[in-house]
Amino acid sequence: MRVGYPEMSHSFSPTVTKVTRHEGEKIMFNHYRLPTVRSSVVALVIGAALLSSGVAIADDRRIAFDIPAETTAAALNDLATQADIHLLFPYDAAARTSAPALKGTYSIDEALALVMAGAGLEIAEQKDGSISLRVTAGKDDAATEVIVTGSHIRGGNPTSPVHTVTRADIDASGYSQIGDVMRSLPENFAGGQNPGVLAASNSNIANMNITNASTMNLRGLGSDATLVLVNGHRLAADSSFQGADISVIPLSAVKRIEIVPDGASALYGSDAVAGVANIILRKTFNGAEVSARLGTTTQGGGAEQTYSLLAGRAGTTGYVMLNLEYAKQDAILAGDRAFASDVASDATLIQPQVRRSAFVSLGRDLTDTVSVSLDALVSDRDTTYLNHMYRDYPGYTGWAYTPAFSVTAMADVALSGGWKAHITGGVAGSRNSTGISSYGVDYPSYNTNHLEYIEATADGTLFSLPGGPLKVAVGGGVRTEGFQQNFRGSPSLLTPSRQVDYVYLEGQVPLIAPSSDRTGLHALELNLSARIEHYSDFGSTTNPRVGIRYVPFNDLTLRASWGQSFKAPSFLQMYQAVTLALYKPGILGGSNDGSIAMLVYGGNTDLKPETSTSWSLGADYAPARMPGLTLSLNLFNIDYTDRVVQPINPLTASLSNPQFEPFLKIDPATVTVETLVANAYSLDNYSGLTYDPNKVSVIIYDNYQNATAQTAHGVDLGYRQHFTLAGGALDAFANATWLHLEQQTIATQPKVILSGTIFNAPEFKARGGVTWQKGGLSLSGIVNYLGEETDTGVTPNHAIASWTTVDTHLAYNFAGRSGYARDLKLALSVSNLLDRDPPYAPSPALFYEGLAFDSTNASLIGRTVSLTLTKGW
Repeated sequence: MRVGYPEMSHSFSPTVTKVTRHEGEKIMFNHYRLPTVRSSVVALVIGAALLSSGVAIADDRRIAFDIPAETTAAALNDLATQADIHLLFPYDAAARTSAPALKGTYSIDEALALVMAGAGLEIAEQKDGSISLRVTAGKDDAATEVIVTGSHIRGGNPTSPVHTVTRADIDASGYSQIGDVMRSLPENFAGGQNPGVLAASNSNIANMNITNASTMNLRGLGSDATLVLVNGHRLAADSSFQGADISVIPLSAVKRIEIVPDGASALYGSDAVAGVANIILRKTFNGAEVSARLGTTTQGGGAEQTYSLLAGRAGTTGYVMLNLEYAKQDAILAGDRAFASDVASDATLIQPQVRRSAFVSLGRDLTDTVSVSLDALVSDRDTTYLNHMYRDYPGYTGWAYTPAFSVTAMADVALSGGWKAHITGGVAGSRNSTGISSYGVDYPSYNTNHLEYIEATADGTLFSLPGGPLKVAVGGGVRTEGFQQNFRGSPSLLTPSRQVDYVYLEGQVPLIAPSSDRTGLHALELNLSARIEHYSDFGSTTNPRVGIRYVPFNDLTLRASWGQSFKAPSFLQMYQAVTLALYKPGILGGSNDGSIAMLVYGGNTDLKPETSTSWSLGADYAPARMPGLTLSLNLFNIDYTDRVVQPINPLTASLSNPQFEPFLKIDPATVTVETLVANAYSLDNYSGLTYDPNKVSVIIYDNYQNATAQTAHGVDLGYRQHFTLAGGALDAFANATWLHLEQQTIATQPKVILSGTIFNAPEFKARGGVTWQKGGLSLSGIVNYLGEETDTGVTPNHAIASWTTVDTHLAYNFAGRSGYARDLKLALSVSNLLDRDPPYAPSPALFYEGLAFDSTNASLIGRTVSLTLTKGW
């Protein structure tokens, strides 16, 4: 699809829900100084900015168009391609109507008028080769940004799959937090640093909820392997596990979410091994809106309240918008859940929390060719809990307080020949104050992550080929990452940092110009990109990527991509101090003979960078004879080398599974045990026995190591359709992912299948539903399905049943009413309507007494009922 940025001077208005372009990784200003960009990048951008800028002129060309009868969205795409213009439009609105065939010579205005007839669209701005369209009625979200996640080129056609979650999808879900929305997606694994993930999953300490953060985990490859962007720029990592916390983002500020579940390091750099999640926030809003949500669970506990304020003003030369949100959620205790009756009743299963956040966005045209904008996001979150893993022993209380911020400044410069430069600078940070209190003694810990970067991109047409314009984007920047950790009140243990300098180049090569006269060869396009990065601690890396987009006929688009990715180990994985834990051998798959098993956690300064090669093949089918229908298919493969892992999973099979033998030291010498204890930062005794080094019968090394290989391959399926039913509009959707994830920890051991096993990504996950709307009434029903799993933490293995839940959402919008009812909306949401408990799995109860389910995949919350009131002015 061809889209482009509108100038900042256009008139801002209704919702734009089309996939729009990512302008590159946004930048961060250092707290104390501005990072120096390499001279070559500075020269490139400054030199381009000094070129004479164009002046808006009328485009009175008459062009021979050949556009078939198809959806308005597809017709607008074809029009933009054939006229070689940048065209921005609200995709969801355009995809729901049809456009007649257009063949003949017309001016651009004439062609647009014919294509848009009956689509409810109008021209918001026409300037300098760019045209912005808007929905005819409404007041929200003008076409202020053009971000197509998966390309730096304006109007670029992504050759990777892009899963878009629209504002309508978010509203229909009935969820109150962005983390819940993300965890529901089939491509995403709910494990990682996420609420509801309990200590029973400590086969991987990165799967334990430490700060009540919410992280993305595409393909189950780890939260640190998915890059999270907000309006195209990075967030700072959260806590010590280096995953971006998305819970800081107020859901009411989210306009849409774009997921690219494909290796993207050539475009975005490190962390994009499994893919990219770009959360695009509302930027323009005319008026004010307040919202209040009250909810509770029917089994007890977990009551929530959320209040938000959205206000803004948008004009022809600028905009300003403010969003404030306050959320409070009560705890769910084990005593609140019948299926957890064997857990200590005062144990916290879902942590209580209070979260406050504010988002400000503003922009202004300085001249006809220069515009500036600013995004600022600040938040804090605090929680307390009681961890009571064994009923016969006292539990310990814990707490976490997490303030976070992100400030990004941007400048756009229109250059001659249709080129544009985009410069971004900013800073982001997150501080986690956590701790536990045991036997009257407090053990506080502090983790601070900070990020600064500056980046510049220029894109435009290099020259024309027989198939169309050759478009390129070139850019570069500097990123500085830092981490500091104070563990349990000690002097700082970790203060590492790294600087990453990078340049990148992307080109879109039209091999065959679009034409409906060639059956089987309507269009063919090649996308080439490469990125060179230099790490201050790991040296240089070059990552290429190749993408192909083939359109055999108007209804069908085929795409393919191949690329390489790179990721440096996180600071924690390299420098974390050694910590020890003592258990009875029976918990770890051995025999309880009075001895003690010692588990070793910690960092590894000898870790190598992770690399991967990935490819995807996909198809998107939107038949013109069935307007509003879209089918998608995506095959993917990610081949990971030197993946940093904790090698033993699950821990309950440490002493029973032969594949873990290389990581065991049986009957260690007393001096070996004493040396480990002397050099360790902490020793936690969960064995119930008095520690004696002579009683240690086995040492289990589960510190971070490079695995030989980790591979993920599978299939994504997507379906969307819009049609008329019972006098109203019906929207249906379905998404499903089948995943095969396997790992070879060392070369001498066989590969082990991880997908579909406890505490790992499911082998099959699906989500589908319908929304019916007539007038102001809207009714939604959504089904979530999680396939069967296997509990490999017990011998013999235990089958974990599949899990199906149903969500419903009923809303009424009093739009068009007068008086107090004007712009009033009421919504009733019920999640897990049938109140399904999580499926039984025995091995977690070996670590957390009575807690017999996989908390990384299934939720213990049960049925939730909430009422939301929204009033606009």
